[in-house]
Amino acid sequence: MRKIGFYITILVVAIACQTHTNIVSVEPEGLDWLPESEEFNAGAILVPENHDNPDGKKIQITYIVIKAKDTLSKEFPMIFFSGGPGGNTLSPGMIQFLKEHPLRNERDIILFDQRGIGYSSAMPDMSFDAFNIMAEDANEEEELALTVSMISKYKKMCEEQGINPEYYNTIQNARDVGMLFRHLGYEKYHLFGGSYGTRIARVVQDMFPEYIHSSILDSPAPLSGDFLVNRLDSYSLALGRIFEFCDNDPDCKTKYPDLKEDYFKAISALEEKPLKTSLNDSINVTINAQDGIYLLRRLLYQSNSREKAPELINAFNEGGGDVINEVLSFEYQLIGGLNLTMLLSVEKYENFNPANTPEVILENYKKYPLIPVKLGFFDAFYIAGMNWHSNNLPMEDRKFQDSEVPTLIFVNRYDPVTPPKNGYLFKENLSNGTLLVLDEGGHGGGNEECKDKVMINFMNNPNAKPDVSCLNLFEE
Repeated sequence: MRKIGFYITILVVAIACQTHTNIVSVEPEGLDWLPESEEFNAGAILVPENHDNPDGKKIQITYIVIKAKDTLSKEFPMIFFSGGPGGNTLSPGMIQFLKEHPLRNERDIILFDQRGIGYSSAMPDMSFDAFNIMAEDANEEEELALTVSMISKYKKMCEEQGINPEYYNTIQNARDVGMLFRHLGYEKYHLFGGSYGTRIARVVQDMFPEYIHSSILDSPAPLSGDFLVNRLDSYSLALGRIFEFCDNDPDCKTKYPDLKEDYFKAISALEEKPLKTSLNDSINVTINAQDGIYLLRRLLYQSNSREKAPELINAFNEGGGDVINEVLSFEYQLIGGLNLTMLLSVEKYENFNPANTPEVILENYKKYPLIPVKLGFFDAFYIAGMNWHSNNLPMEDRKFQDSEVPTLIFVNRYDPVTPPKNGYLFKENLSNGTLLVLDEGGHGGGNEECKDKVMINFMNNPNAKPDVSCLNLFEE
């Protein structure tokens, strides 16, 4: 008899728990900034910290529903899954943005903070401590030691607060969503996830297909990836495409005739003499070689990365430039909306490979000549994070199930973290899936007005072939 996999077992248990568990509603806390208006419905529910122990400790999941402008519309709502893992959703900026967004014209939009984030029983956040480590003048060995100390500090904080990091992962996240579905009471939902949000949306799609009308996944992040090795691979791929673009673009080629050579010179220069600067005239930052690669990778998240990456490489060689402060500010802003403790908890469970010892990782670096030094932050975080908690999703269960839900996938060709091959991986298990590879830079983004139009039309009629004529598609 064929063994039932872990993922299927979780699905059966989840359905049983959803059927027999009463959902407790509580008053949300900290949303005083939300305007009192019939346009908004805010609330919170209690869910088990460990869904396999429904009578155990409870945590809070907080949500906001932005009501459709057309109050008579019968369209199913869209629920949004933030990235990260650890990305906040409930914020004044997000509410204001979506309040005026065309997605809201005919359907409610549901926002919630995932467990361990923001207003949903947040874990103590190590994000700014991690930034401070990067800002220090620390070599690779010193950075690892500082990261080990930081992670030990937050592990103790979680223990003191009675938080169990092993239960903060995508599977538990998805089961929270199942309870939220029941609580909100809609017949069906459209899913929309970006980056890590595609992973949780895809698992929700597998666990609760009866609730899902369609699914939109932008910048797909698989269960089967590796937190460090996949970043090495996707960064190397994206950077190589930047070099190729510059070689074939007359303007870029004229301005940066030897961009690839300049890149290696820049990394060598940072190895010999780290660059000292400051952020907002208040935080001293020392950029060494591994930090330089980390920041260049971060810049590749931006839609204008094909133009800005050469500028950053040149600034490293010149010993300064406005683009350096731009990317530092971008990084600092992202940190402000990301709970790194939650990120570590999720990724340790499903994207860390215990077999990847430091020696194995060093061998992996040899495959990527475009990465001549260790990748700042991620390398140390991966090695130090192996001891964060002991819970690991079995390697054979790090995959999605077959799904018939109509699904639309976007991915950018120059994406430094979720490359096009992730889109093809997602599509494998989708009998009704459409993959759109955009000839764009950045992580997500692109022609937002066009993408919004495509998404709205898709949600209105998920089984029709989408009109994608306004998109800048990459033709292989």
